[in-house]
Amino acid sequence: MNDRSLMILSAMIGAAVGAGVGFVLFTERGRQLRADLQPEIETVVREAMKLGQVVDDLRRGRPAAPMAGAAGAGPVAWPRRAH
Repeated sequence: MNDRSLMILSAMIGAAVGAGVGFVLFTERGRQLRADLQPEIETVVREAMKLGQVVDDLRRGRPAAPMAGAAGAGPVAWPRRAH
């Protein structure tokens, strides 16, 4: 792909993104869409923060917190293989 084609493609992608942002921010249907998606977005952000905490704990060498609802919520005991 030459430079001119890349520039045209970039301009088209930028225009599409700008149109999407304008729709979501400045139209009544866009406002309704944002209101409908807000609870899901908050859930995703909350879960991402939990995941980040688990990753930080693992990096520091601390065991990760047990998963909620896991049977026994203790360490997993893997069955031994018979030789």
